[in-house]
Amino acid sequence: MKLKIKKGLDIPLPGRAEGEVKSLSLSPTVALDLSPFETHTFTLLKKEGDGVKVGEPIAEDKKCLGRVFVSPGSGKIKEIVRGLKRRILYIVIETDQKQAPFKNEKGTLETLMQGGFFPHIRMRPCERIAHPNRKPEVIFIKAIESAPYAPPAELDVEGKEEPFAAGLEALAKLCPIHLIHREGSPSTSFTGASHVEVHSACGPHPIGNPSIHINAIYPIQKNDQVIWTLTVSDVIAVGMWVTYGHYYAEKVISIAGEGIPKEKRGFYRVNRGSSIGATVGELGENIRVISGDPLMGDKVEPKDFLGFYHNVICALPSHSGHRREFLHFLKFNRKSYTASRAYFFKKKAPRFTTIQHGEERPFIDGIIYDSVMPLKIQTMPLIKALLSEQYEKGEALGLLEVVPEDFALPAFICPSKIEMPEIVKKGLQGYAADHFDD
Repeated sequence: MKLKIKKGLDIPLPGRAEGEVKSLSLSPTVALDLSPFETHTFTLLKKEGDGVKVGEPIAEDKKCLGRVFVSPGSGKIKEIVRGLKRRILYIVIETDQKQAPFKNEKGTLETLMQGGFFPHIRMRPCERIAHPNRKPEVIFIKAIESAPYAPPAELDVEGKEEPFAAGLEALAKLCPIHLIHREGSPSTSFTGASHVEVHSACGPHPIGNPSIHINAIYPIQKNDQVIWTLTVSDVIAVGMWVTYGHYYAEKVISIAGEGIPKEKRGFYRVNRGSSIGATVGELGENIRVISGDPLMGDKVEPKDFLGFYHNVICALPSHSGHRREFLHFLKFNRKSYTASRAYFFKKKAPRFTTIQHGEERPFIDGIIYDSVMPLKIQTMPLIKALLSEQYEKGEALGLLEVVPEDFALPAFICPSKIEMPEIVKKGLQGYAADHFDD
């Protein structure tokens, strides 16, 4: 199948990464980021001061015994960082620079959970992590990236063609697999992949979102369906596990953004959970650093670490100390940007900052979101249903088909400044709490 969308938006952010993939030396500390798993509680398998190896289990999900989270580095546990109500945010490892693997006798498809891979596999509906009692009926491999600053998926598989093929072969034993790559991709690992159905896709962002692929190829119609989604680096990790029996702790990221010096921008192969400070170095004042892409990433400090699911570190000029120009919305500036056609002349080098140009206010018009929402979703009615916790109504409006990232563009163009991804996230968590026990 050839997937094509016209609705969407490619934001012309300056400071994009370019060039070939380079390697960065291992940072003095790395961390297992548990902050995305806020609905889970953990049993610590290691304590501060204990030695660990790459891929060694250091935390276990209390609700699903055996579903473990493993160390991204070898060394010793330096610190366990907690948040509100003592929820674990990071487990920080002081590395020994050896990256000694925690090797098992044999890595098999049946031992993926014990190898720490289930947290990498996202399960739909409601974007949960994989569960051993819920077997997938289909798997989607996202071999296309469209989010701002995200590195092309082809860079991840470069030099890792064999483990990628091994990962596809192993996963194909579970159920049918659909692999979606960008139209015209030069990677034969994608276009000529075996054991899978290969599809091409083209169009603006969010063409890289799995929701687009699932909706077109294998739509979710009931809440008891089970669909897995994986990235290219996840498949490589599975291939390394079944081939060598150890955890693959690397991924390709991009370091980009106007706040990053030109000489530091680029694509890098780094260790999972790398230190932000050690990765990007010192930056100037009034710069906001983000782990993840600008639409869905998290604000971080140099002391923080690369997010569990993130493949971008970017920096944008902060609005600190900046005052909005009086009646700015009535002035047509050639260096300004709008997602509409209000500026009929050519836009030149728009400069993006973190300023929102206003505060949250009531919804104005739900039609404006249609231009960037390729899914057949009634955006405003769905968001309103979730705000009022009407989850059954939300299901009728398409809640099962979406995840928070699908609402990043509607939130970006929203004149009401509504944080839609956060509303959808809480709505999915509320629906999952009512309908699932995993």
